[in-house]
Amino acid sequence: MLQVMEKEMFKGINKNPFFNHIGFEIVSGHEDELSLKLEVKKELLNTNNSLHGGVHASMLDMVQTIHLRKIYHTSVSAVNLDVHYFAPTNTGDLFARAKVLQQGYKLATIESEILDENHQLIAKGTGVYKILRQSE
Repeated sequence: MLQVMEKEMFKGINKNPFFNHIGFEIVSGHEDELSLKLEVKKELLNTNNSLHGGVHASMLDMVQTIHLRKIYHTSVSAVNLDVHYFAPTNTGDLFARAKVLQQGYKLATIESEILDENHQLIAKGTGVYKILRQSE
């Protein structure tokens, strides 16, 4: 189960209108791990009947942002996000997880991936985030 402090942080994220509109759900938030879940709905599909690329990018950014906020206990802001699309999908559940590559005082580099229910790699992203310290 999530720690009390993490529950408070996640409660704030669950109030995020965009987070709720897309349908993201935090499914785990352990010490070094964070996973998001997204049920693919027809409203999220593009004209090719596959999940819109912007949803992939949003999911990668969201899991990276939440993971870094959990580590730094402060807000972060994306400086760069690179997204690589590997396979289309239009049904089922997707899962995203993030891993920190470089953790600095002012910047952090993090990667994340989206897998489907069968563990097929759907998309992968790398982000650089500015750490928004209260004193700066």
